[in-house]
Amino acid sequence: MHDAMRVVKAVKDVDVYIEQPCLSYEECLSIRRHTNNPFILDEVIDSVDVLMKGNADLAMDVVNLKISKFGGLTKVKQARDLCVSLGIAMTLEDSWGGDIITAAIAHLAQSTPPEFQFSATDFNSYVSVSIADGAPQRIDGKMSASTAPGLGITPKMNVLGKPVLEVS
Repeated sequence: MHDAMRVVKAVKDVDVYIEQPCLSYEECLSIRRHTNNPFILDEVIDSVDVLMKGNADLAMDVVNLKISKFGGLTKVKQARDLCVSLGIAMTLEDSWGGDIITAAIAHLAQSTPPEFQFSATDFNSYVSVSIADGAPQRIDGKMSASTAPGLGITPKMNVLGKPVLEVS
């Protein structure tokens, strides 16, 4: 934590956000209390309980909500809605992904009020293999969700391979 504190103090006069400089919530909160820079919590945000605690502690200006860390789209949407009601801006993303997760992120982001959209991640621009047709693409720094049914994508089964499990 001492190294994190040194780094945060070194950029105190720089217009920069500090994103989760420590592994634990408690360590991040300690750093947060010693800086006026805008503060983002990321990996420690994995439940509504942590969001509520972070809000009560004034621990962050922005949170990263990751679909898989919350257990899927329904749970992360609930966390997103809570952040909106609390006035907390968000980065909407996941731990990693390609075309399919980027489509889910785009839909979540597009259904978020603009004043709470800090950013969203287009993971499919970081991978070399496309696994679905119709996935959102970043154009001039922006992406949009498809208006087609569902996530608006068609998985490329020839790229994905045989299903691991089929339920009939």
